[in-house]
Amino acid sequence: MYIKRLELCNFKSFGGATQVPLLPGFTVVSGPNGSGKSNILDALLFALGLSTSKGMRAERLPDLVNHQQSTRGRATVEASVTVTFELGDAEPSSPGAALPPSLEWSVTRKLRVTPQGTYTSTYAINGEPCTLNDLHEQLHELRIYPEGYNVVLQGDVTSIISMPPRERRQIIDELAGVAAFDRKITQAKEKLDAVKERQESCRIIERELTEQRDRLAQDRVQAEKYQKLRTELETKSQWEVVIGYRQLAAQVQQLRSQIQADEQVDATLSGQLAALSAQVEGTTVELEGLNNRVRALGEEEYLGLQATLATHEAELRQLQRQQEELTIATQETATLLLRTQGELQEHWQTLANLTQEYQTIASQDLVSLQASRDEAQQSLHTSREAASNSAAHAEVWVQQQTTLHQQIATLLQTLDPQRTEQAQLRERVHQLQRQIQEQTQQGQRLDQEVEQKQQTLTAVLTAQETTAAQAIALAETLWLAEETLQVQQQTQTRLVQEQREKQRQLDKLEAQAQAIQEGQGTFATKVILQAGLPGVCGLVAHLGRVDPRYQLALEVSAGARLGNLVVEDDGVAAAGIELLKQKRAGRVTFLPLNKIQGPKPLSIPPWQRLEGMVDLAVNLLACDRRYEAIFAYVLGNTLVFDQLQNARRHLGQFRMVTLGGDLLESTGAMTGGSAPTNQTLRLGTVTETESSEIRDLSARLQELEAILDRSGQAIQQIGAEVQQRSRELIEVRQHQREHQRQVTQLQSELQQLQKQQSQLHSQLSQNHQGRTQAQTRLQELDHSIPTQEVQLEIWQQSLTELEQSQTHSQWQQIQANIRIQEAQLNGWELVLRNTEQRLQELENQRQLVQEKIQQAQTRLEDYRSQQVYQSNQAATLSQQQSTVSTQAAQTQGEIATLEQTLGEAKQARDQVERQLREQQQSQQQSQWQWQKLQETQHQRHEQLTQLQVQVQTLQPELPDPLPEIPSTLSLDQLQPELRSLQKRIQAMEPVNMLALEEYDRTQTRLQELSDKLTTLESERTELLLRIENFTTLRQRAFQEAFEAVNENFQSIFAILSDGDGSLQLDDPQDPATSGLNLIAHPKGKPVQRLASMSGGEKSLTALSFIFALQRYRPSPFYAFDEVDMFLDGSNVERLAKMIKQQAQQAQFIVVSLRRPMMESAERTIGVTQARGAYTQVLGLQLQPQAASV
Repeated sequence: MYIKRLELCNFKSFGGATQVPLLPGFTVVSGPNGSGKSNILDALLFALGLSTSKGMRAERLPDLVNHQQSTRGRATVEASVTVTFELGDAEPSSPGAALPPSLEWSVTRKLRVTPQGTYTSTYAINGEPCTLNDLHEQLHELRIYPEGYNVVLQGDVTSIISMPPRERRQIIDELAGVAAFDRKITQAKEKLDAVKERQESCRIIERELTEQRDRLAQDRVQAEKYQKLRTELETKSQWEVVIGYRQLAAQVQQLRSQIQADEQVDATLSGQLAALSAQVEGTTVELEGLNNRVRALGEEEYLGLQATLATHEAELRQLQRQQEELTIATQETATLLLRTQGELQEHWQTLANLTQEYQTIASQDLVSLQASRDEAQQSLHTSREAASNSAAHAEVWVQQQTTLHQQIATLLQTLDPQRTEQAQLRERVHQLQRQIQEQTQQGQRLDQEVEQKQQTLTAVLTAQETTAAQAIALAETLWLAEETLQVQQQTQTRLVQEQREKQRQLDKLEAQAQAIQEGQGTFATKVILQAGLPGVCGLVAHLGRVDPRYQLALEVSAGARLGNLVVEDDGVAAAGIELLKQKRAGRVTFLPLNKIQGPKPLSIPPWQRLEGMVDLAVNLLACDRRYEAIFAYVLGNTLVFDQLQNARRHLGQFRMVTLGGDLLESTGAMTGGSAPTNQTLRLGTVTETESSEIRDLSARLQELEAILDRSGQAIQQIGAEVQQRSRELIEVRQHQREHQRQVTQLQSELQQLQKQQSQLHSQLSQNHQGRTQAQTRLQELDHSIPTQEVQLEIWQQSLTELEQSQTHSQWQQIQANIRIQEAQLNGWELVLRNTEQRLQELENQRQLVQEKIQQAQTRLEDYRSQQVYQSNQAATLSQQQSTVSTQAAQTQGEIATLEQTLGEAKQARDQVERQLREQQQSQQQSQWQWQKLQETQHQRHEQLTQLQVQVQTLQPELPDPLPEIPSTLSLDQLQPELRSLQKRIQAMEPVNMLALEEYDRTQTRLQELSDKLTTLESERTELLLRIENFTTLRQRAFQEAFEAVNENFQSIFAILSDGDGSLQLDDPQDPATSGLNLIAHPKGKPVQRLASMSGGEKSLTALSFIFALQRYRPSPFYAFDEVDMFLDGSNVERLAKMIKQQAQQAQFIVVSLRRPMMESAERTIGVTQARGAYTQVLGLQLQPQAASV
């Protein structure tokens, strides 16, 4: 793409319609000063809207109209410029951008000026009107940018040299598209401000509603309580009436029933009393007579005999129990004795059997076996001597036998291979026939498999194409997700660094504040401790104990918190604060035990213990159990290390302190030096400036915490999406690889099957040929083998007859006898060894049985001694039993004699006595019941009259319907409750009953507002994260552009100046507010900044910077206006060479008066202007054609 034509009409020094044809490559515009050559570049700026009127060397746009036209009087004048581009193979600025369909694309700008001095400016693209924004959008698609230095005027090089470093850095910002991110950040901040305003408004309303709700909450509680009590009083008042009526009615009915029942009982009791009185009198007379009779017969002697008999019976039972136990023991002893005797008898019998077997084997079997073995040895020796004598007589026979064997062996050497060959050939023919059949069937199967494989291959290729499309789509989605994740992670990293920096600043400010507080807090703590407030536990420093080795480390770790006061609860803390306010004694930090909370404890497993770590600081301190939360808050998760070197390895991961008192914060801050000599525990006030800074830092840290939390959630969510997409992509690629593997496998299998088909046809042909050859050879063998077999049979018959001769028989018999005798001798020796082993086993068994016999005899003697003792004991017990039985029998006889005398009289007396007691008791009971009944009946009649009157009074007061009342509730229980309810209700009045409804409405509004605030907070955090992400993208875009431009600048400056140079930021850590400096090192000179260079060096450096910008964002054309005016001849040649090299990628239009520039150009356009005439142009083609007009 390039500018094909430039048409000017009444523009500046051009009058009428002037066309300037342009070609791609390097074109120089040259002419005398004031001839209007720079107006060609102004026309480009004018038409494309790339500059203002001042940039085109005019105060106002009407000044761009040709002055001869503008002085024509009252007529409206018009100036226009048309730029025509040849698109050709133009590339869009972005992959999705669309280019104009035609090969030529033109832009026209017209300026109309009225006689009154007003003017209108219009743009048109290909003759269609458009706005400047539309034009710039189209130019952007064609890679022509207003900020891209497409047209470099005379003042642009100077402005780069003279502009401040921050403005120079803004050039990189514009080039990197930072303005787009700034607009997005600005929009997000505007939304953030709107959200913040809504939050503040909602919080104001929330505070008002909260105050109103709290006021209404008290009234509501009072109203609910009052309403509940009133309802309970009304309900229980009704209960009182109902319960009273029911009780009275029940009492009336009960009294009536009792009166009727007791009247019947009264009549019955009167009759019973009369009868019982008569019976008692008769029975008393009869009992007196019987008592006199028993006393006369001897009752006291009878009672003494019964006591003696009971004693004898108890002794007899004791003796019988002893006798039974002795009998059981005797039986057990007899059983054991019999068992032992049986075992002893078995042992004796076993011993006898073993002895007899031992003697039999030793005296008979062993001797017999030894004799048999000796006889077998003698027979074997004799047979071997006979064999030696027979060997001399069998020499001739052996020679004949050897000859026949050699002949048979020679024949068999020929016959056996033929027989084997014959069998192999038959098997070969059979196998070949079978193989031919199998190969024919296999060929049919191969044809089917080839067809199936081809169908499968077609299906797999289709699936492979589908999978490839899925993989491309998933890869694009994954790339977008990973890009988003990378932005989030970079944002998180940057925010974490900022958080650490802010935390370091906050720690520093807090340390300063703590130092001031330590210097001023002793008086305040003394006031609290001396005031004697209940619930004050003491200073933190006084509540713990620590080993002297760790004392310095823990004091440094706790810092100013050692001077905090520990109290029982927050109420005590509030009282202490009020006391300090009254006495103006300063400030103290209170740690209430009921509210203090330490951080989550740090857990380090033993197998991950850090080198040099002693322990957690809180674990090295001893204190009362109730103060553990206090010291967890004071010391936190600080780790104690033995020395600084070991702690430095984990700097930034934990909060650490060394035994020497060096403190390493988790933020990376390190505090150390000499140990403090005089440590105080006083606390002081903080100035308003410090408090403001701390509040600002704390607010920013909270904001960062919220952003990082949301960023972490976003990273986790996007990370999960990336993992999911990665898994899907891996799975799809796995399917793709699987499909590729299947395709490769199927293609290989097809080739293999086709190869198998070819091999199968070849093998089938070979098998047919082999079968024919085998059948021919088999026929030859079938003819020759029978003849040889007949000759073999003749020789074998002769050999058989020779071997059946007498000499041969004797020899064979002797050899057979020798082998038999050797076997017999071996057998006898084996039996003899077994017999000797058996004798040793029998001897061992005999010794074991003898030991068992001795043990059994010992037990037998013990059992017999027990039997003797048990027999003597049984005789003694029998004698004692006999004596006691005799005495008991005598006593029983005496008792029987007395019973015969007293029995009848005592029975009669006892019966009459019992009868009398029963009659008297019945008489007394009946008399008491009758008297009691008379009194009760009188009282009941009086109560009945009173209750009937009360029931008639309560009946009209009963509620309708009757309420449900607990069955266990009585009137006595209910009445105190009613009196208590009445007193409580009177004490609560007056009550605001409207608070019930007002509280619910306020609570509903407050909940809605809280939900709205939660939503706004979430939106605020999301906007903050979006701003931070935009900031990250902005920094990334700037960094990428800066690094690319810097690299371009280094290479271009090396070409233009034969030296080296670079771009440098004032603060690389904060490029957004940093300035950009051009650092140059021309050949033979020291490194210099731009401000200390000469004019030519400045121009070369600025031009290198411009070329670096152009190379970073290439455009289809560039225009330079006398940029070589400050350069000498050699530098102009280098510049011309650079432009010529760059002209291979883009069109260059350079306004210049220098000869090296014109000589390097491909063509030159001459510009001239006669006095009072319009500017005219003349074109010269310099390379590679001859000059042309």
